[in-house]
Amino acid sequence: MITPATLPPIPEVRLVPRDTHLPERSWGTDLPCTGTWRVTGPAGSGVTSLLIDTVLTRINAGQDPTGILVVASSKETGARIRREITGRLAGTDFASEAPLVRSVHSLAFALLRDASEEPVRLITGAEQDAVIRELLTGHAEEGRGTWPAEHRPALTFVGFARQLRDFLLRAAERGLSPERLEQLGHRYGRPIWTAAGGFLREYEQTMALSAASSYTSYSASELVAAALEKPLSSRWHTLIVDDAQHLDPTSAELVRRLIPGTELVVVGGDPQQSIFHFRGASPKFLTGLPVDGEIVLPATRRNPEREVVVVDSPPTQNALIADRIRRAHLLEGVAWSDIAVIVRSTGQLAAVRRALLAAGVPVHISPTDVVLTEQRIVSNLLLGIRALTEELNPAELEDLLLGPVGGADPVTLRRLIRGLRRFDPTTRGIDTLRGLLLPDAEMPDFGGLLTEREQAILTRICGVLGAGRAALPGGSVEEVLWAVWSATGLSDHLLAASLRGGAGGSQADRDLDAMMSLFDAAGDYAERRPTGSIHGFIAHITEQELPTGVRDRRSATPEAVTLLTAHGTVGAQWGHVVLAGAQEGEWPSLGETGSLFDQEELVELLDAGVDPDAIVSHTADRLKEERRLFHVAATRATTRLLVTAAYCPDADEPTEPSRFVGEFATTHDLEIQRFSADPAGETADYEPLHVRLLSVPSLLAELRRVVCDPAARADERTQAARQLARLAAAGVPGADPKDWWTTTRPSTMEQLPQADALSPSRIEGLLACPLQEVIQRLITEEDTPAALTRGTLVHAYLEAVGNGVDTQQAKDLTLASWGQLQDNPAWRVALEHESVARLLDRTSQWLAQSRSTYTQVGVELDLDVQVTEGVRIRGRMDRLEKDASGEHWVVDLKTGTTVPSKDAAQRHVQLTAYQLALRNGVLDGDRITDPAPGEEGLPVGGGVLVYPGSSTKTASTREQTAHSPEELAEFAAQLPGLVTELAGPTLTARINDNCERCAVRTICPLQPEGKATTRV
Repeated sequence: MITPATLPPIPEVRLVPRDTHLPERSWGTDLPCTGTWRVTGPAGSGVTSLLIDTVLTRINAGQDPTGILVVASSKETGARIRREITGRLAGTDFASEAPLVRSVHSLAFALLRDASEEPVRLITGAEQDAVIRELLTGHAEEGRGTWPAEHRPALTFVGFARQLRDFLLRAAERGLSPERLEQLGHRYGRPIWTAAGGFLREYEQTMALSAASSYTSYSASELVAAALEKPLSSRWHTLIVDDAQHLDPTSAELVRRLIPGTELVVVGGDPQQSIFHFRGASPKFLTGLPVDGEIVLPATRRNPEREVVVVDSPPTQNALIADRIRRAHLLEGVAWSDIAVIVRSTGQLAAVRRALLAAGVPVHISPTDVVLTEQRIVSNLLLGIRALTEELNPAELEDLLLGPVGGADPVTLRRLIRGLRRFDPTTRGIDTLRGLLLPDAEMPDFGGLLTEREQAILTRICGVLGAGRAALPGGSVEEVLWAVWSATGLSDHLLAASLRGGAGGSQADRDLDAMMSLFDAAGDYAERRPTGSIHGFIAHITEQELPTGVRDRRSATPEAVTLLTAHGTVGAQWGHVVLAGAQEGEWPSLGETGSLFDQEELVELLDAGVDPDAIVSHTADRLKEERRLFHVAATRATTRLLVTAAYCPDADEPTEPSRFVGEFATTHDLEIQRFSADPAGETADYEPLHVRLLSVPSLLAELRRVVCDPAARADERTQAARQLARLAAAGVPGADPKDWWTTTRPSTMEQLPQADALSPSRIEGLLACPLQEVIQRLITEEDTPAALTRGTLVHAYLEAVGNGVDTQQAKDLTLASWGQLQDNPAWRVALEHESVARLLDRTSQWLAQSRSTYTQVGVELDLDVQVTEGVRIRGRMDRLEKDASGEHWVVDLKTGTTVPSKDAAQRHVQLTAYQLALRNGVLDGDRITDPAPGEEGLPVGGGVLVYPGSSTKTASTREQTAHSPEELAEFAAQLPGLVTELAGPTLTARINDNCERCAVRTICPLQPEGKATTRV
């Protein structure tokens, strides 16, 4: 096994007994013991607790636990109920032959399995989504299906597949067959329903004929409808249903059929927490079930301290959340696991998670909500398995080496590749590396060209791949996966990090959860496809773009802050809760669900008999459900609740707090507080509180800012220096001034070798701003800007025509080259094609019209002339023309659309530089060079800027008249200073007209965003 370079020791693990002394609860009424009962109450009133106590009372009274069934709305809620029942029964002789608590789908699966002769299998949503997308791709490529013409172009889109899947789930929940769906489509003039019915038939046939033909496969939604087709009778004497407001009509019917013959039925819930209408859920079963008795719990038992805060930006909001959580944990002793951060949608999770981890807060996101291929450790391991039998391209190889499997960092990898290049100068280093990782490659003797660390990286990745290749012949999917995983040595490394806790520990937990999920998926794949290959498994996983719905084997809550969406909070509670990102537009979210397939019309037709052609507005209903969702999220806290939102009307994307925030503050008589990241952001009518993150780096940063700020008061600077000295004496990194950038010496103050030549364009940039001109050239663009490509082609066209190529032929070749370089949509390519053709035509027109004034001397002439002591002008000239008087004119082609004024053209730096070079040079064939001794320079008439892209009817031109010898001498005197600027070691920054679009503003000391970088 390959051991990582740094493997921290595994901490000592001690088992701590669970606290089984749970407080007894009193209800002020007798608990149900026979008949059918309904229990309702607001959030936090104890409905679920009463149901649990009812179960415990039955068991303590001697009832057989095997005859008790608790039905939960989800597996997460079921797990929480199961844990509490088990905890309260600890130490007793409790035993049951069957699970006591089941979700609705688990119940349907058990009933279906008992009633079916063949094995039954549940497919995940991710698998179903992959199958649907594959079938839709076939429809698009082969023209199959009866999809309406206006929808056919969208068949390959992920959004279309997701809406189709949701539509089919709602149909399956209501037991619709393909034939019935097609009939409804024909009857109500909905061709999209008819097409979906035909697709559903093909989908069912595909699943029936799949490699897992020994199983009957069902999705979660199909399970309940399939169970209802079997004869059902209750085998339980006690039936408890929790959160019944979340049941869809089909699930409600399943429960209803189990009621006859049951001694005790208790149905609990709260209609004001019905938040899954988009899944077809309805509180009708809860409110409409005939009962013998009813218990209404009057009030909530959760009475937290409530606070509403509005901040000036989303980053400030994240900083505030991290600060409050850290203070609760560090100052008040609140466990990380007793804190939750709730957001409206999954799109908000990533930013909050990054902010919390950066602040040292451990974060837990349910592994069942994770897309496997989006986990770095999983994608990197799958890439390593691909490398067992195929050659990776350079980008994939770098990704493999820089990931968890390779274990390299960018600097080490760069040095490794350089070392391999020195070992074999005839081959690129990355190609040599690829060759060394091939199956039959032997490790050569590098003769000291690689350091010990670089050699270790190479040895590690070869060992990992070697272990996988050794398992490939005859090995199952699980065996190959295990061989590669165990060879990485990451298991012990992540275990040690996980046991240490903290932010790093929570990330290690996430990685380990992802790997367990991957092995679960591998086991399921091998069971269903005994002859499946490892590459088939990789394709199976990478095709899945939804959460895999993996098994969560955790028996204990992770010691981390729970981060989840509002819908995921059902049935849960925490001591401290932050309700984050309550923005208008995000919450309420009033978008219609499944609008492409008229999904809501189908649901209302089946559930309420509403004609799909009737004009019905669902906005009011959606707003009510969003308000209920906010209510659910805001009632999860038992000790403290913080509601946050951002108000930034002047931002690029203006945001304002949700209307629910104001309603919440009014309802609870709360004053909305305002916070800002910048204490200097106060105005006469806005005095926000300052956000100070309780962490060592934040404290150090604030103290250092005060010490280094000359505008700060003397006593503040003295006090900040005193605190920094205390921290430095305690050994806190970053507190000692000797470690600060502003007081350390540069690595070198030596100048670069001075260049002896400047190009006209560089002269222009250096005169405007040396910092921008030098640094901006070091920035590499991933793609060449379209304007630059267009300009290069138009210049090539002008050169070709000047060299005698036929105008039409040159135009055709140029446009063909332009088309080959495009990767834009067809409509954009056609538009750009017209624009480039117009540029070429107007360039050709100017060239023809100017022949009455000028005679061509040369095109794309090389220029290399000494213009002053120690400085040469070197470059290329678009065109050199001569007028009737024999004077030379420089022509510079510009493909931009902005034409300068005549005064600006007269001051144009590039043309002036060309004039200076011509006055000091002579024509030697196709180049301008130094004159011989006694030989005079060329006579200059001036320069011309040509703008074929201007908005005028013909190409616009701007002339620069000939400069006087005095003006050219003054211009030449500036050039030695520019050469010195290029040598460094410092660069001058100047305010100029290009500052607004400058790419180096973030490091410019003259710009606000650059001061944070340069004034540390």
